[in-house]
Amino acid sequence: MPIISVSMPKQLLDLMDALANALGYTGRSELIRDAVREFISSKAPSTKVGERVPWVLIAVTDHASSPSVDERFISIVHSFEAIIRSFYHQMIGDGVCLNIAVLDATWAEIQSMLKALRKVRGVRRIWYEPISTV
Repeated sequence: MPIISVSMPKQLLDLMDALANALGYTGRSELIRDAVREFISSKAPSTKVGERVPWVLIAVTDHASSPSVDERFISIVHSFEAIIRSFYHQMIGDGVCLNIAVLDATWAEIQSMLKALRKVRGVRRIWYEPISTV
């Protein structure tokens, strides 16, 4: 098996070691392989090209870094209304908002939406996952 070298801050390495131990991994390599598999399956799911599948998208926006972030974020969501099944927006404190969207979309549509949302200043983080119906 090829060996790779990865640099990371000591604090992250300590958290990784604690998690590997708590979850019963035999070592860092096993935990990293598992994490990479999970990342790949969630970021580029193995769906047929053009197949519509249900997704959940969660984003955290921050008014302190950009007062118009939610207006711009919601405008983009509206531009994708054809794939939106449900959308929830809630302030969670200190100018930070939680946005949750349930989508019925192809992988290409998800990529297009993510590209647009990531350009918005004030979007702290975006998570997205296909929803397994099996």
